[in-house]
Amino acid sequence: MTKRKSIPYIALLIAFALWMYIKPEKESPALSEHHPSYIADKVASNHYDQFGFNDYRIFSEKMTSYPGKEVTFFEGPKVIVYIKDKETDVVTVWQLTSLNGALKEKHTLVLTGEVLIENLSEDQLVQKMLTDEATVLLDSKEVTTDSKVTWSGPQIQQEGVGMWISMNTEEMTLKSHTKAVYLNEPK
Repeated sequence: MTKRKSIPYIALLIAFALWMYIKPEKESPALSEHHPSYIADKVASNHYDQFGFNDYRIFSEKMTSYPGKEVTFFEGPKVIVYIKDKETDVVTVWQLTSLNGALKEKHTLVLTGEVLIENLSEDQLVQKMLTDEATVLLDSKEVTTDSKVTWSGPQIQQEGVGMWISMNTEEMTLKSHTKAVYLNEPK
C-alpha cells in the first residue's frame, strides 16, 4: 500500500480515536429528593421475629417508599399482628385498618383516616376501637392516640380522648373524658 492510499485510513483512525476521547458522556437526569425509590400496587409483606414466628403482616393497595427519609406511605393499609403467649403458645390476632398509613424508622406505623383496631379473639371484653389516627409501635406492639376513641365489645361501649394499648399484655387505657355504657346482657 502506498503512502497516498494509507493517508485516508490513518486520518480516519485518528478521527475515531479523538472522537472516543473527546465524546461527551450523557448525564443521567438528577432525581429530585422527593422522588420515591419504588412504588408498588397490591402489596403483601410479612415480618418474622428472630425465632421465625410471623410477627405481623402488612397489606396495602399501594405503597410508595422514600429511602432517603426512611418513610414508606401506604394507601388502604391492613396490618395483622400476631401475639404468641410464651407460656401457653396461644396466638392472639389483632387487625388494624385505615385509609392511609406511613411507616417511619422501620417500626413506627402512623395510621390516619377511619382507623379500626380489632382484637379478633372472640372472648375479649373490648373487641373494636375506632379513632381518626393512631401510632403503632410494631416492635413493642403498642398503639397510642390523642384523638377521640370509641371502644366496643359484646357488653361494653366506651368513649374517650386518647388511648394506650399493649397488644402483648392486652392492657388498655383511655386517657380522659371517659364515658362508658355497660350492657348487662349475656354474651
